[in-house]
Amino acid sequence: MKLVAEKMCRFTAVILRDDMPGVLETVARSGVLHLTRVEETEAWAAALADIDVKRLTRECVERKAKLEGLFGEKLRTEGSPLPAGFAEVSGASLAEVDAVIAEAEAAITPHSESGIRLADRLSRLESTLSGLDALVPSNLPLARLLRSSMLYTAVGVLPQDQFPKLETLLRDVPSVVLPYRRIAREVHVVCLVLQKHRETLTRALHDTGFVEAPVPRDAAEVTQEARGELLDEVRSVEAQLAENQTALAGAREAAWPAAATALQRLNAGLLILRIQDLCKVTDRTCAFAGWVPQDRTGALVDAIHEQTRGRAIVEVAEAESLEPVQEGKVDVPVLFNRPKFLQPFALLTEGFDIPSYTMIDPTIFVAVSFLLMFGMMFGDVGHGLVLCGLGGLLIWKAPHYRDIGKLAVYCGIASAIFGLLYGSVFGLEHLLPALWIKPLEGINDLFAFAIGFGILFVSLGIVLNVLNAVRAHAFWETLFDGAGPLVGIIYWSGIGLVVKSFLSSSRMPHSAWLVAPMALALTGFLLKGPLLRLFGKQERAFPEGVITYVMESAVEVMEVFMGYLANTVSFIRVAAFGLAHAGLFVAVFSLADIVRGAPGGRFLSLGVIVAGNVLIIVLEGVVVTIQALRLEYYEFFGKFFNRSGQKYAPVGVTSPPADAAN
Repeated sequence: MKLVAEKMCRFTAVILRDDMPGVLETVARSGVLHLTRVEETEAWAAALADIDVKRLTRECVERKAKLEGLFGEKLRTEGSPLPAGFAEVSGASLAEVDAVIAEAEAAITPHSESGIRLADRLSRLESTLSGLDALVPSNLPLARLLRSSMLYTAVGVLPQDQFPKLETLLRDVPSVVLPYRRIAREVHVVCLVLQKHRETLTRALHDTGFVEAPVPRDAAEVTQEARGELLDEVRSVEAQLAENQTALAGAREAAWPAAATALQRLNAGLLILRIQDLCKVTDRTCAFAGWVPQDRTGALVDAIHEQTRGRAIVEVAEAESLEPVQEGKVDVPVLFNRPKFLQPFALLTEGFDIPSYTMIDPTIFVAVSFLLMFGMMFGDVGHGLVLCGLGGLLIWKAPHYRDIGKLAVYCGIASAIFGLLYGSVFGLEHLLPALWIKPLEGINDLFAFAIGFGILFVSLGIVLNVLNAVRAHAFWETLFDGAGPLVGIIYWSGIGLVVKSFLSSSRMPHSAWLVAPMALALTGFLLKGPLLRLFGKQERAFPEGVITYVMESAVEVMEVFMGYLANTVSFIRVAAFGLAHAGLFVAVFSLADIVRGAPGGRFLSLGVIVAGNVLIIVLEGVVVTIQALRLEYYEFFGKFFNRSGQKYAPVGVTSPPADAAN
């Protein structure tokens, strides 16, 4: 497994303009060239002309949008066709696409517009039907009730909170209070009483804020008849809409072969235009450049020479040998060939930023440290198995989130392993023996382990920073860096002195062996200005004066001591959250014991335990993830991740052609 990015080469080609269509197709089909502007590394190219592709790009994008609008459902299920042929885009080819679009619109648009009209008609009918139901409930023979000589009927609205009061006021008389619609804080009701109790109902309605909605005696019958007619019309429109959808699907299916060919042509055209946009030209020649992994340059060079019959000038240079790269003026794209099991952890690395070309890929260290911290803070066999199950479900049901699902499975495994070390299964500590310690019984050991891990992790950040500086030929600039070798010596010597104070002198070297390196490193750190002046890295030893320099150096040394102390102590939270995880179980089981004595206490107790475990998994799972990421990003990445890079993104048939529109 490589810890560094694949070696990149700068690929620059000059070809005849007559050969440009064939060569650009070769580049697109090879799918290995990360295109950039030629003038980034070749100053002579700045005087050459650009190819104006904006108009053609815009026209291709507009036509593609029309086709996608006509065949949206088809594209969602099958995806946009990949480029097949790479003929250069021209007015003639776009005219052919226009003919396809016109034919498709003629076949599809009438059905589409008819469907929109039918859907709008159905929506309005359903709205009208809903309004009728609000006026008169469909299951109530209101017309007969209004004509009754024995019953008095009131229809209207009252505040929802007054409904119980109305029922209370009418409890002493034979009555029916029927709520049939609730809107916001109001309720629509129909009230029925005998004619002799009419006054009682009237008073009750007045006291509850009832607002009558008078319904003429004929209105109920008319409303019911209208409702029946509306239902018949709704069924008719639904049938028409179904027929329309079938016809629309048939029209799309019939027009799809020609449209798919047109989309292939547009995607190919956009891809070629995207390449042309980065070319530089003269009347007879064309130049383009980009980055190619070193092991793939030979095949591309051979393909271009074959396509041009040797009429091409191709230069390949290693990225490290180029002056603009050495000076940091040009970024080299990065390609990390990570093993598959590391891909989920690349999400965590790239969530912070893309490592630069000269950086060591920290993903393997992120994987080990993240799982170690997560497991220690979330150690429980049962909870780990639940996480594994949830991760597996995500992989199965949502393939787009496969890496997140795998990450959940890995975290679940780490949690289960620490659960075995803690002897905890869903908080039950009597089912398994602890292979290491029980958190609440071994607090000192837990904190010591967390601090020891923190020291190693911070030290690893310093080592990576130095190695990255060596790879970038910037060792002297890093020598006095906040995570450089001098600071590393100070940190490690200080750690040694602290450890020595807790152990017998016979088991540790003499203090002088620790104080001397620290003193030398501090001296070198304080003499940064003169040393950089001596090695020609800056013009003056004391740019702001001696006194200012001394004060700034003293403050900087204090910041180093305080900063690294804080960095190391931060890892106490790993042990603290491990204790909190165990402490939450104590609270859950204590609450379960309290409710066990209540009626149905056995089931209540079981419910508390289940609910408590679910709450711990959800809440603490999120918190633990955030804390582990915080330690990764601030205490680890902060030591060496000082320059971001860009991903290697070669142009090819699988790259998004829409990029050409940007």
